[in-house]
Amino acid sequence: MLLAAPTRLNFIVVGLVITTFILFYSSFRSPRPEEQDVLDFSDADADTARTILESSPEHPPARTTHATETTHQFLSDDITSRVQNQTLGFQEIYMISLPDRSDKQDAFAMQAAFSDISYKQVDGVYGHDVPVKALPHTMGQESNVIGCWRAHVNVYQRMVHEGISSALIFEDDADWDVSLKEQLVQFAQGSRFITNTSDDAFPHSPYGHDWDILWIGHCGTWVYPEDSRRFFVIPDDLTVQPPEARVDNVDQPDMSHWESGPHGNNRTRIVFHSEGGVCTAAYAISQKGARKALYHLSMVPYNSPVDWGLAGLCKNKEYDFTCVSPWPQLVGVSRPTANTAKWSDIGYGPDSERVVEQGRSLHLVYPVRQNILNFLHGKTIFNSLYPDIAPPMSIKEIGKAVGHTEILEFSVGPFQKPPEEG
Repeated sequence: MLLAAPTRLNFIVVGLVITTFILFYSSFRSPRPEEQDVLDFSDADADTARTILESSPEHPPARTTHATETTHQFLSDDITSRVQNQTLGFQEIYMISLPDRSDKQDAFAMQAAFSDISYKQVDGVYGHDVPVKALPHTMGQESNVIGCWRAHVNVYQRMVHEGISSALIFEDDADWDVSLKEQLVQFAQGSRFITNTSDDAFPHSPYGHDWDILWIGHCGTWVYPEDSRRFFVIPDDLTVQPPEARVDNVDQPDMSHWESGPHGNNRTRIVFHSEGGVCTAAYAISQKGARKALYHLSMVPYNSPVDWGLAGLCKNKEYDFTCVSPWPQLVGVSRPTANTAKWSDIGYGPDSERVVEQGRSLHLVYPVRQNILNFLHGKTIFNSLYPDIAPPMSIKEIGKAVGHTEILEFSVGPFQKPPEEG
């Protein structure tokens, strides 16, 4: 009897604790579909639905039969901190550069330092140093293309050999906006949505489950043609170039669904399941992606530039290769004030006459490279390439855009088609 009262008290206390925990946890559960803020455009008029593509010989008829828009959960603090760490949420970051291009290495080192990014430099390859016996059967590309191909394949080989779970690969002329880490938080939300990773899941990568490539730095990309297409849509993104400035891209998704009509917004970025891209200024690749790429680009007959090979993997279903891209891209390229022959180790060739009077960065709005002096002077307000529409701002202001999810249902037709491998 002396123990009866304390025992009942203990049960009461334990019961209160359990009840409190259940109530607290339930307040953070993901909402059921019927509780979400869903906008159904299936019965809306043409202006509201904003048809994705217009019929043309180049683009077969495609129409939206159903579109939903939902709010999206914010990433947890743990996932956000992983995305914004010194390797941007990947196990490693590699930067490919020819050993004698110290000029590009200098610039990249400064950009990375001011962005708090840690990376490992990987030697680029001269094509004439690759023995013919080491080339895949049928390879017949120009020497500079072979060198670029081998440099990227060397990274895949290293990842496979060392068991690297994921790596972000930069080329040495890459540039990015000063708000890259803030932008990557939104991109990670998009990638997790595209790969069907729930908000409360904690996969090895903060970017979600089962992706092979995250193609964040390209010069053209395509949406994967599916009947049901997931998009993570980021409106009012101050790092999105105005449409008239996107002429340096080989190809691009049709943005009329988001940019036209009474509610159109031409400062919108989308994240989506892609058929790959062109150019390799920056992309992340997973361990399983590296294994597939090493096999496809080196161990079987192959005769294409590296980006076309990766795009082929993204497009074809043979390897179950999942690619996620943003449009517009998150990483661009720097073009310094110099002879144009300095710009690329693959193209342009010798040019002893033309000199660019002022350096620029392609595909960006607030590039790090063009703001180096502001960083050196300790400033926290940064300049844009388009001052008429994008005034000087802080990193927090530049990267404040927040996205949401959309699922679009299609009857027929892809967006665009990537180049076929040679």
